[in-house]
Amino acid sequence: MQNSSARRLSLAARARYGLMEHGPWPLVALAAIVANGAAGLAVHFEMLAFRSHLETSALTVIIVAWTAIQAIRRNMDELPVRRAAMLLLSLTCSQVLLGVGSYMNMLVPDTLPWFPIAHATCGVATFGAAVALSVLVYRRTHPEDEELAHGGVAIA
Repeated sequence: MQNSSARRLSLAARARYGLMEHGPWPLVALAAIVANGAAGLAVHFEMLAFRSHLETSALTVIIVAWTAIQAIRRNMDELPVRRAAMLLLSLTCSQVLLGVGSYMNMLVPDTLPWFPIAHATCGVATFGAAVALSVLVYRRTHPEDEELAHGGVAIA
């Protein structure tokens, strides 16, 4: 029995349209956040120099800022995407400031022991915001896409 209601775009089609519109940047931002978190763990367990974590942090901030700004510019009409991008930007800035506090705690041990914990917690929240932005960006459809899903023709 066929359902006469409107057909919906498949998940693969939505992801393909999202990749065409936004490129791989939201996924690159996710990978950069994971790599930066791994570098931070390696610094914590003294397997990596702090400078390496600082360099990956700088690169991650640039990638995340670029991704969030492009998501805001391309989705001015979509409030959830703009909110997720702004949340990602604000958490990234908070992460940088907490990282500075963690570095100060590393220089003078046991002065403010909550900074490294807050830095790690904010890193997890930043990863969650990046996942939310990626899902929102890659699942977004346009009105003309809905027309195509019904079998109609979209005229530019």
